[in-house]
Amino acid sequence: MQLERLVIDSGEHTFAADFHPKLTVIGGLDRGARSALAGEVIDSLAGGKPGVHLELETDGRSLTVFRPSTGRHRVIDTSSVQDVTDAYVGADGTIDLFASLGVDRTLAQRAIRLSREDLVLRGATDEYVSRLAVVDQEVLWETAMRLKSANELLEHVSAASGASVTDVELLDVVEQRHAELVTATENYDKVRLVSLTAADIGAIVGLAMAFSDRTTGAIPFLAMAVIGVLCALYFRRTVSRAEAAEREALSGTDADDYTAFQVERVSALLDSDAERRRFMQAVTSHRKATTEWKAIAGDISLAFALDHIDQIRLSADVQSGVRSLQHLSETAPDISADVTAELAQALLNRIEAVRALTPGNEVLPMVVDDAFEDLEPTLKPMLLEMLAASSGAPQVILLTADDDVASWARMEAMGGQLAVVEPTVERSPEPPAAPSAAPSSASSSATA
Repeated sequence: MQLERLVIDSGEHTFAADFHPKLTVIGGLDRGARSALAGEVIDSLAGGKPGVHLELETDGRSLTVFRPSTGRHRVIDTSSVQDVTDAYVGADGTIDLFASLGVDRTLAQRAIRLSREDLVLRGATDEYVSRLAVVDQEVLWETAMRLKSANELLEHVSAASGASVTDVELLDVVEQRHAELVTATENYDKVRLVSLTAADIGAIVGLAMAFSDRTTGAIPFLAMAVIGVLCALYFRRTVSRAEAAEREALSGTDADDYTAFQVERVSALLDSDAERRRFMQAVTSHRKATTEWKAIAGDISLAFALDHIDQIRLSADVQSGVRSLQHLSETAPDISADVTAELAQALLNRIEAVRALTPGNEVLPMVVDDAFEDLEPTLKPMLLEMLAASSGAPQVILLTADDDVASWARMEAMGGQLAVVEPTVERSPEPPAAPSAAPSSASSSATA
């Protein structure tokens, strides 16, 4: 969906603005006028006050929404000059362009408006994206592709051999528990001989000295005997715990012990040595790739990273820009990577949420109500660049009174990638009545 022109006619005042297909920056409005205009732009898509007219293109149609002060509100297909109002009427009988796309009006009106308060992180998704954004992106995605390839190879070999990925996961657990048991047993065997020998010597010498009335001298030897026994018992307990862990891992199989598991669970699935070798090679590659991925991403899954690859990369770009600026400028504020990631990710999340509202290729426009006010000036250009790069789907209308934002927009407008609208205000000779449509005092012309 692309808005082309909005006209607000309150009788005493008229405001008109033409919108750029990607990004339109409307400046020169105070907080009250900005808030009112943001509301009017959103309401023009559903409901809307009399006098709020809209030209737009949606679903391959060029439409004009007329809302006269008196008479029926209508939607006209400007190409065929036909009244198509019935196709755009909501459940309450008013014009509702959201309903025509199958979107709930209340949800859409809330989602497509972004203010400063919305630039905060919420939920595990934001945290995960922020964590991956601070990682070296080249290493991250190279590792991700290796794990993805290892997953695909393992699935292919498993399907060909008759084994399954579940078998591999179970094999990993059993092998790990068995390795722990082997290590515990080896440690116990090493310690047992020394500790029990020391205990025997300590007990013999200690008892001999005790019976010869040298009780004081016997105490260290008796203590050595006790410590030797306790040390042996400790390592034997470690072996018992490892044995219990292996039995627990084997409980998910049909095997009673590790040897039976190897024969029944693996060899029975793989009919030939060649299949067994291919399967085990795939398992080894998968283990290695998984270990490398966890070393970088921790508990974040590969599937999550691939599903959010655009958000992660954009968030990483913003953080990189901040770090570069801090190196180049002594006056740049010390902004933490976490703060940068939070702002970038919150902005990207809202853009993705707007895109997800509608099915197919239709994307609702997004109205940004001075969301960058009160931010450090050095952060604004990077966030604005990110917003501009994402604009078009959705179309973005940015309302601002921020001189930093306006200056950036004027420079960018020279390349034709956005339009700057700075209304001129004309007042009537006599004080008018309070207008029914916003903004408050706007007989305005828009220039791009």
